[in-house]
This record gives sequence, C-alpha cells and structure tokens, in this order.
Amino acid sequence: MKHHKVVDALITQAEAERRCAYGTTKALRSALARRAQALELQRVFPNMYAAPKYWESLKPDERTRHLARTAHRKHPHWVFAGITAAAIHGLEHQWHLHDGSITIMTTSQGCNASSSHVKRIFMPECTPEYVKGLPVTSKARTAVDCGLSTDFRFALPIINSALRTDVTVTDILTICGSMRRDCTPMFRLLHYANPVCENGGESLALGTIIDGGLMVPEMQQEIIDPQTGTQYRVDYLWRLPSGRLVVGEFDGYEKYVNPQMNDRQGVRGAVHAEKERETGLYRANVDAIVRFTYEDVMAQHPMLNKLRAVGIPNAVSTTASTLTMD
Repeated sequence: MKHHKVVDALITQAEAERRCAYGTTKALRSALARRAQALELQRVFPNMYAAPKYWESLKPDERTRHLARTAHRKHPHWVFAGITAAAIHGLEHQWHLHDGSITIMTTSQGCNASSSHVKRIFMPECTPEYVKGLPVTSKARTAVDCGLSTDFRFALPIINSALRTDVTVTDILTICGSMRRDCTPMFRLLHYANPVCENGGESLALGTIIDGGLMVPEMQQEIIDPQTGTQYRVDYLWRLPSGRLVVGEFDGYEKYVNPQMNDRQGVRGAVHAEKERETGLYRANVDAIVRFTYEDVMAQHPMLNKLRAVGIPNAVSTTASTLTMD
C-alpha cells in the first residue's frame, strides 16, 4: 500500500509521546482504518492504532497506559479508575487483568453503562489526582475499586503494593465507610494484607495459599546459618505445631538472569548460590524447602499440592474482626 505521509507522521509522533495514533477527521480515520485492514497498523481500540511490532513490544500495563494517554487527549474530562488507575499509579498487579479496555469513573448513575472497551465505576464525588499528567482516582480509592472487582488472590498484590507506599489501612477503611455497597471483600483483604511482600508475585502466592485454605505463613523471615553466621531471608516460613520448620521460596526466573539480583554471577553462579543457601537453611534446622514458580502459583494446584506434600496444614478458621486501624 502506498504510504500516507500524514498517517506516518501520526504514528511517529504517537510513539514519541508513548500513546496511540488516532484520527481527528473522517479522512484520517478512514486512512488509519485502511492501513489496519492492510495489516500495516493494528487497531488496538476504537479509533486508536499502533504499529504491530511496536505494540507487541509493550508490556500489558504499558499498553493500558498508552490507551489512557490517548483517551485523555480525546476526553480530557475522563478520570481513570480501577485497573487502569492501578497501572498509572504503578501499583503491582498481574498483567492478565488487562483485557484491552480502560476504566473510568462517573458521577452519574444514569451514565454507569459499561462496554467492552470502556468500563465505568460510579462515584458520587471524586477529586482526581494527576499522575504524569493523567487524572486518576486516588491510590487508596483505586485499591478499593480493584479489591471489590477482582478475585482475592489477584487483588492482594494491589493492596499490598498500595500499603507499601503512602496508603494506610485507615485511608482504605474511610473510603469503604463512605460507600453504599458491601465492602466485605475489602475487609478480608485488609485482614490478610502484608506489605512486607517484596513484589506482586510473592503477594499473589500468599493470596493463593490463603484462598487454598492452608496455614498462613510468616513473610520475609531471617534465618541464620549457625556454621557461617550468614543471614538468609526467606519468602515464606511455616512454624508447624509439630515443631517442624518449612520454608517456601517463590522462584522467579529473573533472579537467575538479572545481574542486579544475582550479583552478576550469571545463571551458573546463581544456581550455586541457591545450593549454598539451601545447605545453610538446613543447617539452621529447616526441615523442608518448597520452591514454586509463577506458573505453579497461577495454576494453584501445583503449588498447593507441593505445600500439602510437606505437611502444611489447613488454616485455623479466622475472621476479619481482629482488623486494627493504623
């Protein structure tokens, strides 16, 4: 297809501004659509386009931010909410939560209809915050909306991430108290929230353990090798009623290939360091070490079965009534 200089310029400018290209006139919309029909561009949203290779290079959360930046140019009054706001705030979450739509807030219940592209959350009042030029719901309100619309184990990383920054339990409870809806899911999330989780994967694994009905572990505990004095911080630690100590380790691929995480030792060096770490933990009277991957956690049963196999018992029934405000 013959190149359209104006369309080429739109794509170049859009990529420079980390957004999508869109048509402001009928002629431009038709030109963009023709390029998409010829597979030279990819239609990623109604009247939003990107070069296929460029779009493929973006992570799912950055794709959502691209959509939001573009939508803001077209609808500057929109305030982004839900998982879109979580991506803009930089709250940790699983990428599968991005489905190609964007979420905004609305102050009118009559305009609360959502579509496959634009989802709306009703808020009678909202004073937006601006993050890198984009209007969004506050971090606390974003956490609440995600907590009420997302499965527990996928919402927990968002809550932990918010609490690890400048959001408090009191902030979240205050928002829940102002809402005319059942906030029981948020109370359960706050009961189990643990901002010491170092990343979204660890939070997801914790949420999966809780959802699976197993005993809740201690997080990020230090264990000292009695022979060398080396301190090892473990992701999950269970002190079982029998006196046994079980360690759980979330095995992220990155720690083997990211030089900043493996002290530039390379894969072979990282594996050797893990062997030394395991030996030190066993010398410190750890009875079992269970490793699970992100894939294990997402599939649930592989991780839960590994934990049950080493004797992790079911949790004692608890309620959220012990929640305290900070």
